[in-house]
Amino acid sequence: MPAPEKPIRPLYFVASYPRSGGSWVRSVIYLLITLSQPNPPKQVDLRNLDNIIPWDAHGLLYKAVTGREHDQLDELEVAAARPKVHKLLATEDFAIPVIRTHAIRGTFHGHQTINPAVTGGATYVVRNPLDVAATLVAETGAAPLKIIELMMTSDRRVRPAGFAVTEPQGSWTQNVASWTAAGQKEILVLRFEDMVDNPTREFRKLAKHMALPASDAVIDKAAGLMVAARKEEGRENKRPDYRETLQPAHARAIIEGHAIEMDRHGYLTERVLQYAGIDREAALKVAAKYAPGKVS
Repeated sequence: MPAPEKPIRPLYFVASYPRSGGSWVRSVIYLLITLSQPNPPKQVDLRNLDNIIPWDAHGLLYKAVTGREHDQLDELEVAAARPKVHKLLATEDFAIPVIRTHAIRGTFHGHQTINPAVTGGATYVVRNPLDVAATLVAETGAAPLKIIELMMTSDRRVRPAGFAVTEPQGSWTQNVASWTAAGQKEILVLRFEDMVDNPTREFRKLAKHMALPASDAVIDKAAGLMVAARKEEGRENKRPDYRETLQPAHARAIIEGHAIEMDRHGYLTERVLQYAGIDREAALKVAAKYAPGKVS
């Protein structure tokens, strides 16, 4: 007689395009849960966060569901294994059923990138692509045009680390639209910039969406801890200025590629249009040819 199916704990995804603030949200979720316990610890160690809230592209997860080393799997096998990885994460007794992903929400070689059968909700973290590009340039040392090209590449697959499998990230526009365009109540959209401006307000939205029993005092404390941590890391509670890294021509290229999604999320402001030397109508017209599709 086959063993009975293990009960499913619906997964909550923290999704984002890379360098958009997903790690910040994951840290806050862990803080809200930990600090809401009857006897919370005096100090919360976030150094083990990647194990507490795992990445759904981690190679060990794919070995667990396929029986093979992750670097022996081709792209089609990875695509077929993704839903199984999510089911594994939903049925095994991990600390909390919260998962990190940078994948688009759609299909990958005919398989769902986010398994709907075991998904309960998600937060998608969006950030101005001008700031994303500037951050990637600063962190990688790559030329701005190279980063801009990568962010505009439709159906882009990424293998970002030796321990990870290929991840279908798509372009910035594809990634953002796949999670946010439908406006589903199961998906909370948080802007990085709003978290910088008013972390307590945004984390209150997060706690409510996840139905976490976090009091106002706990939310205030979590926000304070995150602001202090960012300050200690040299990332003050302020917005970076992409103009220090990107020339107007670089900004224009990004806007022309992503104006539609930028406009939907409040990033196509007069300030950025003036810096790039392009008007709104022209930017939206050029960006229309980069309308999002699904990674296939």
